[in-house]
Amino acid sequence: MTVTYATSYLGLLERIGQFLFGVRTGYTGDQIANIEDCMRDGLCDVYSAHDWSFFKPVEDITTTAPYDTGTITIVSGVVTLAGGTFPSWAADGILKADDGYYSVASRDGDDQITLDDTSVDVDAGTSYELGRPEIPLDAAFEDMAPDSDLTYYPDQNDLYPPVRQRHDRAIRTWQQNDPYYDRPIYYSVRTVQFDPTTGSRKRLALYPTPDAAYVLRVPMILRPTMIDETNLYPVGGETLSPVITEACLAAAERNFDEQDGRHTTRFQELLPLAIRADQERSSPTSLGPDSPRGERRTDLYDPDYLRASRIGTLTLDGVDL
Repeated sequence: MTVTYATSYLGLLERIGQFLFGVRTGYTGDQIANIEDCMRDGLCDVYSAHDWSFFKPVEDITTTAPYDTGTITIVSGVVTLAGGTFPSWAADGILKADDGYYSVASRDGDDQITLDDTSVDVDAGTSYELGRPEIPLDAAFEDMAPDSDLTYYPDQNDLYPPVRQRHDRAIRTWQQNDPYYDRPIYYSVRTVQFDPTTGSRKRLALYPTPDAAYVLRVPMILRPTMIDETNLYPVGGETLSPVITEACLAAAERNFDEQDGRHTTRFQELLPLAIRADQERSSPTSLGPDSPRGERRTDLYDPDYLRASRIGTLTLDGVDL
């Protein structure tokens, strides 16, 4: 039988409920709300204490090839499509027609979009391309990890450099001045309009606008989320099970006993140990050779590359690097 030590919503519900109310089941709605407050406070205490490595997965994002099915007619900025269906993302696209590039203001239907420039007219039967310069990011996405270059998989590399981050102002300026389609070389992370029902969401803005479907490897930082009956497991629950449990019980002590107790003490004992363990797992084993490359090189091997040491955290003038 496989035994798992991962912290879960149901496990915390029982532990905190037992601590607060002396029972493990049969909670009222108000009791569940109080328990979940403790979960939320405990998770915040853990997540804010350290830059945890498990918040930095590498995810795949696939760009979208330009849509060019059918032909179009443009009258006063209104684009009518024949023989195709505009994709759902068309309102965020850039239209290329008659060697001109035009930003899209809205998607009015399956066969109609409206451009920002309402002075544009194009004859019927004109071929076109509708590019997608922005890719929506998952709701769990918070930011890019420090190693922020986006890389390709080996089979589509072709010695092409990674996609590098630039300020969003630069991306917008390039799109304005030269909005062509090609393999992306720069990107920015753009926050879309805030929605009070779902919170803020972000998009990956690419330049040039992708001319094909490319799979990019994106080093992301996860957004901390609350657990519930549907989303049972917190981020880092497998690694930090005892730390998260004690943090939530410590929150219960503060919220309802209005004082620190043994769970607060235990949480304070476990947290630095967990931080040290995470640093050990995520820090590099070597900074490379400490002498010019090849200085002691032999015909058989370079001994500089055989040395490694666990270096942990580096500091400069008392500041962690």
